[in-house]
Amino acid sequence: MKKIEIKIERTNKLLDKISDNLDNLIVETFDSASPVIAKNMKALQKAKNEIIDEFGLEEFLKYGSDLLNRAKLIGRKFDNIIGIFTHEEEKLEKELLSYMSKKKIANYLRY
Repeated sequence: MKKIEIKIERTNKLLDKISDNLDNLIVETFDSASPVIAKNMKALQKAKNEIIDEFGLEEFLKYGSDLLNRAKLIGRKFDNIIGIFTHEEEKLEKELLSYMSKKKIANYLRY
């Protein structure tokens, strides 16, 4: 196995780890999981840059084209998670505003 293939395989494993972390991400674990995901993303960027520096962009594209596709899919997965979290935040905000309005109405009715 060529040296570049070994490095590509290590990078693939890093992508797997990031994908698994995103799959297991929930609101309750977001604060603890996001630093781990960020650390892995930085390691992924570093690994990609090392491959390009050592072997060149053409070799990276030749052997690592699958990496680029998987990275795009992970990016989409991350965007979907952000969308879900944003939706949950908006939902909670509406519930809180509704509760505050009901509380104000109850106070007005007392007087």
